[in-house]
Amino acid sequence: MAPGPYPPVELGDPVQATGTAGSVLLAHYLLGHNIGGERRETVYYRLMAQGHREGWRDYVTDPHVEFRAESA
Repeated sequence: MAPGPYPPVELGDPVQATGTAGSVLLAHYLLGHNIGGERRETVYYRLMAQGHREGWRDYVTDPHVEFRAESA
């Protein structure tokens, strides 16, 4: 998957996540999703810290980039 300016991302095997009406699903921004026939409403919260603009490709492709210890 690499539409537009985005680098390729390995998606892995799909796992279905479902809920009953009124359920709330909190998901990581790298969670892949499919188009379905059911109605869904989405609210996105995007947080940004210093340095994100410069390293956005790393943040988009590696979910652990911010959690690695920096070497001295």
